[in-house]
Amino acid sequence: MSINTVLHQASTAMLKFATSRNFKEVNNIATSQPTTQNVLGKVDWLQIIFVNVQWQTVFSDVLLITPDCVTSEAGSLKHEEYDIVYACGSIRYYTTEDHGTRGTLVMSGQACTMYEWGMLASDTQQNVFQELALRIIELATNRAATFEISRLDLALDDYNTKPFFGIDTIIGKVRRKQFLSKGRSVQLVDSEFDKRTRSKTQQIGSRGSNCMFRFYEKGKELAHSLSGVDREQMLEEAPQIRLEAETRHDTAKSLLMAVAYMTQEQTLSNLIRGFVKTELNFYTSTDYRTVSRWWTNFLKPCFVPTIRRQKPRTDFDKSMYWFEHQGGFAITQALYFLVSHQMIVPPTLLAEDPEYLWNSELANKLIDFVIINDRPDLVPLIQRRIKKPLTPEQ
Repeated sequence: MSINTVLHQASTAMLKFATSRNFKEVNNIATSQPTTQNVLGKVDWLQIIFVNVQWQTVFSDVLLITPDCVTSEAGSLKHEEYDIVYACGSIRYYTTEDHGTRGTLVMSGQACTMYEWGMLASDTQQNVFQELALRIIELATNRAATFEISRLDLALDDYNTKPFFGIDTIIGKVRRKQFLSKGRSVQLVDSEFDKRTRSKTQQIGSRGSNCMFRFYEKGKELAHSLSGVDREQMLEEAPQIRLEAETRHDTAKSLLMAVAYMTQEQTLSNLIRGFVKTELNFYTSTDYRTVSRWWTNFLKPCFVPTIRRQKPRTDFDKSMYWFEHQGGFAITQALYFLVSHQMIVPPTLLAEDPEYLWNSELANKLIDFVIINDRPDLVPLIQRRIKKPLTPEQ
């Protein structure tokens, strides 16, 4: 079956069939103890802006889909002035109807799954997204074309009967602050799955940032719209836990380059584990000295990709700017002026006070700053110098 045929017939029913078949193949080798052989990595979203490229070239030369399998209709994309979308199944390319040379390719999670299955139908040995990444790079190298990766999502699906960790383990670690992730914010989404159980998603990071992580029970997401035997079968065969890394901008482009130039010994799953290892860790306690064993095991084996990106501006950086231009720096300069002119100033105002306590707001900014600058060892020292909140008298 050709890639064009498979993609042209892509639908929700086909996605369910394809995914279910994949679950069965993995679970056949499941063991009582979790193994990383049962943790599969995948590309789950790909969004690329092309410049100086016609839509026909994107489909035929990059995706290897012949234009006669592509339909068009009016369509728009947020933050862009597009008015038409070319589509093959769930793969979409937004551009302008006047044959403009700027457009955005959007491959959702479903589109990525369909594309991979369609390509593997003709050659089961190929590394689908590595070869796609190489074609994108080749297009920009050999022609007057450019591209920008606006979003790339990578996922690790744990198909083990007994997973490396459960969603409540992750939620507990986050609640007790036994994790470090470069100062990223956190959010817990808790909704009803059925009358007896909940469906939870632990988010670490903010949407739209260079990187955001999501932990959730993938089976419940897939089974939510099903009922009866179909629901039970999906819950049994789906991955217990999914870890998603939603990346953008420089981080996304660096990861696509890493995917493109993987060696034969390297795999997508190991690349994803290596990236996660550099961005997020869970610890046995808040002294951040010992990484939890289950997390260490989950991230083996791995190789760490090279990520090129600008260092983010933290809230503490903003506080320092305020301090220098609007706040305390002006006061300290006044104090130094007075001292230099033999005026009497209380000595405690010009010396370090090791017993000084920060309020929690400033301390949290300071913690974010030292983590981003690779000094997590300072976090416990800062935490010891946080003012205790006032408690009402009984």
